[in-house]
Amino acid sequence: MRLAHRGEALAACLLLPAALELVPATTLFGWLRRIPARRGRAARPEELASLVDRTLGKLPGLWRHTCLRRALVLTALLRRDSRDAEVVIGVRGSAASLEAHAWLRCDGVEPYLENGAVDGYTRLK
Repeated sequence: MRLAHRGEALAACLLLPAALELVPATTLFGWLRRIPARRGRAARPEELASLVDRTLGKLPGLWRHTCLRRALVLTALLRRDSRDAEVVIGVRGSAASLEAHAWLRCDGVEPYLENGAVDGYTRLK
Protein backbone atom coordinates (compact mmCIF):
# COMPACT_ATOMS: atom_id res chain seq x y z
CA MET A 1 0.00 0.00 0.00
CA ARG A 2 1.31 3.41 -0.95
CA LEU A 3 2.27 6.00 1.65
CA ALA A 4 -0.43 8.36 0.33
CA HIS A 5 -3.10 5.74 1.01
CA ARG A 6 -1.78 5.22 4.53
CA GLY A 7 -1.79 8.97 5.18
CA GLU A 8 -5.36 9.33 3.94
CA ALA A 9 -6.44 6.39 6.07
CA LEU A 10 -4.87 7.88 9.19
CA ALA A 11 -6.43 11.28 8.49
CA ALA A 12 -9.85 9.70 7.92
CA CYS A 13 -9.54 7.68 11.15
CA LEU A 14 -8.78 10.87 13.09
CA LEU A 15 -11.21 13.29 11.42
CA LEU A 16 -14.38 11.32 10.64
CA PRO A 17 -15.11 9.96 14.14
CA ALA A 18 -14.63 13.47 15.52
CA ALA A 19 -16.92 14.89 12.82
CA LEU A 20 -19.54 12.32 13.80
CA GLU A 21 -19.60 13.88 17.27
CA LEU A 22 -20.01 17.41 15.89
CA VAL A 23 -22.48 17.14 13.00
CA PRO A 24 -25.57 15.02 12.34
CA ALA A 25 -24.82 11.66 10.72
CA THR A 26 -27.07 12.50 7.77
CA THR A 27 -24.93 15.58 7.06
CA LEU A 28 -21.78 13.49 7.25
CA PHE A 29 -23.28 10.88 4.87
CA GLY A 30 -23.97 13.71 2.41
CA TRP A 31 -20.38 14.89 2.66
CA LEU A 32 -19.16 11.36 1.96
CA ARG A 33 -21.16 11.25 -1.28
CA ARG A 34 -19.28 14.31 -2.53
CA ILE A 35 -15.74 13.09 -1.84
CA PRO A 36 -13.67 13.53 -4.99
CA ALA A 37 -11.87 10.57 -6.52
CA ARG A 38 -8.08 10.44 -6.31
CA ARG A 39 -5.93 10.08 -9.41
CA GLY A 40 -3.58 7.18 -9.54
CA ARG A 41 -3.62 3.59 -8.47
CA ALA A 42 -6.30 2.44 -6.05
CA ALA A 43 -5.49 0.63 -2.84
CA ARG A 44 -6.69 -2.92 -2.29
CA PRO A 45 -9.95 -2.69 -0.30
CA GLU A 46 -8.95 -5.55 2.00
CA GLU A 47 -5.72 -3.76 2.89
CA LEU A 48 -7.62 -0.54 3.61
CA ALA A 49 -10.07 -2.41 5.85
CA SER A 50 -7.23 -4.07 7.76
CA LEU A 51 -5.42 -0.75 8.22
CA VAL A 52 -8.59 1.00 9.39
CA ASP A 53 -9.40 -1.82 11.84
CA ARG A 54 -5.88 -1.72 13.30
CA THR A 55 -5.82 2.07 13.53
CA LEU A 56 -9.26 2.49 15.11
CA GLY A 57 -8.46 -0.42 17.43
CA LYS A 58 -5.52 1.54 18.87
CA LEU A 59 -7.23 4.91 19.26
CA PRO A 60 -8.88 6.03 22.51
CA GLY A 61 -12.22 7.57 23.39
CA LEU A 62 -14.33 8.93 20.59
CA TRP A 63 -11.99 7.36 18.01
CA ARG A 64 -12.37 3.81 19.31
CA HIS A 65 -13.42 1.11 16.89
CA THR A 66 -17.17 0.83 16.34
CA CYS A 67 -19.05 -0.45 13.32
CA LEU A 68 -20.30 3.05 12.43
CA ARG A 69 -16.87 4.67 12.66
CA ARG A 70 -15.36 1.84 10.60
CA ALA A 71 -18.08 2.13 7.95
CA LEU A 72 -17.67 5.93 7.72
CA VAL A 73 -13.90 5.78 7.34
CA LEU A 74 -13.97 2.96 4.79
CA THR A 75 -16.69 4.67 2.79
CA ALA A 76 -14.55 7.79 2.53
CA LEU A 77 -11.44 5.86 1.51
CA LEU A 78 -13.25 3.69 -1.03
CA ARG A 79 -14.91 6.74 -2.59
CA ARG A 80 -11.44 8.31 -2.96
CA ASP A 81 -10.61 5.22 -5.03
CA SER A 82 -13.65 5.85 -7.31
CA ARG A 83 -15.75 3.11 -5.72
CA ASP A 84 -19.49 3.53 -5.18
CA ALA A 85 -19.47 3.01 -1.41
CA GLU A 86 -22.03 4.03 1.19
CA VAL A 87 -22.88 3.38 4.84
CA VAL A 88 -25.85 1.13 5.61
CA ILE A 89 -27.45 1.14 9.06
CA GLY A 90 -29.73 -1.60 10.30
CA VAL A 91 -31.55 -2.56 13.47
CA ARG A 92 -32.85 -5.80 14.96
CA GLY A 93 -34.55 -6.89 18.13
CA SER A 94 -37.53 -5.59 20.03
CA ALA A 95 -38.45 -2.26 21.60
CA ALA A 96 -37.07 -3.55 24.90
CA SER A 97 -33.79 -4.69 23.35
CA LEU A 98 -32.92 -2.89 20.14
CA GLU A 99 -29.54 -3.49 18.50
CA ALA A 100 -28.06 -1.35 15.71
CA HIS A 101 -25.24 -2.12 13.29
CA ALA A 102 -23.53 -0.26 10.44
CA TRP A 103 -21.84 -1.80 7.43
CA LEU A 104 -20.83 -0.97 3.85
CA ARG A 105 -22.45 -1.35 0.48
CA CYS A 106 -19.90 -0.98 -2.30
CA ASP A 107 -20.36 -1.35 -6.04
CA GLY A 108 -23.64 -3.21 -5.46
CA VAL A 109 -22.19 -5.68 -2.93
CA GLU A 110 -23.73 -5.71 0.53
CA PRO A 111 -22.33 -6.29 3.08
CA TYR A 112 -18.88 -5.33 1.81
CA LEU A 113 -15.68 -6.04 3.78
CA GLU A 114 -17.82 -7.19 6.71
CA ASN A 115 -16.45 -9.80 9.09
CA GLY A 116 -19.80 -10.71 10.62
CA ALA A 117 -23.19 -11.52 9.19
CA VAL A 118 -25.85 -8.83 8.88
CA ASP A 119 -28.74 -11.28 8.65
CA GLY A 120 -31.75 -10.26 10.67
CA TYR A 121 -31.05 -6.53 10.53
CA THR A 122 -33.70 -4.28 9.01
CA ARG A 123 -32.05 -1.53 6.97
CA LEU A 124 -32.92 2.02 8.03
CA LYS A 125 -31.12 3.76 5.19
